[in-house]
Amino acid sequence: MKIVIQCAGRKFENAGRLATLSGEKVLFVAHPEKCTHQEKCCRPDDRREGTVSTWRDYLKFYNQQGSNLNNLFPAGELYKPPIYKALVDKYGPTNIFILSAGWGLVRADYLLPYYDITFSNQGKPYSKRHPRDQFRDFNQLSDCGIHSDETIFFFGGQDYLPLYRHLMQNIITRKVIYHSQGSAFQLPGYECIHYGSYTNWHYACAQDFIADQIPK
Repeated sequence: MKIVIQCAGRKFENAGRLATLSGEKVLFVAHPEKCTHQEKCCRPDDRREGTVSTWRDYLKFYNQQGSNLNNLFPAGELYKPPIYKALVDKYGPTNIFILSAGWGLVRADYLLPYYDITFSNQGKPYSKRHPRDQFRDFNQLSDCGIHSDETIFFFGGQDYLPLYRHLMQNIITRKVIYHSQGSAFQLPGYECIHYGSYTNWHYACAQDFIADQIPK
């Protein structure tokens, strides 16, 4: 069993950041040209200054080197809502994946920097990722090798479904989506289970999943 939950806008402010070669800390956003911050803003797939690699490439290298000098947080600990920790505590970090609007599908123990990117229409102009924006998203769920008898459960809103479906298209197994679109909502290749239609319903849904109070 694998569980995917969309990222959250509320992150711990003390989470570490990646830095330029000169030591300037970076805030990752969807549209740096619209950024109102005084600090340096970049897209994850921008080239890291002074190198031939992107920030995404550098983050991959950072995770492989075995140290964490910049105090990046594991993806499962980056977001403030307690459901992320609850899922990791219950099922273990290797079975929980975060669908990040900035980075793609990443495992809960993968180190991420603080960022401000979202699919939500409530996001600021610099943070709002549009469907046609080009991101070379990670797909660590596909990379880990899914067995055909496993089930993948998804907790997330409608704004995150297009990216999720894109990243899941080559994974052939039982796939369950909990959603808020009404009982008639269906997607080919997925079992769709209606839960609720209020703000952040997916947090309550995931908590009920942990407590075995909803269909699986």
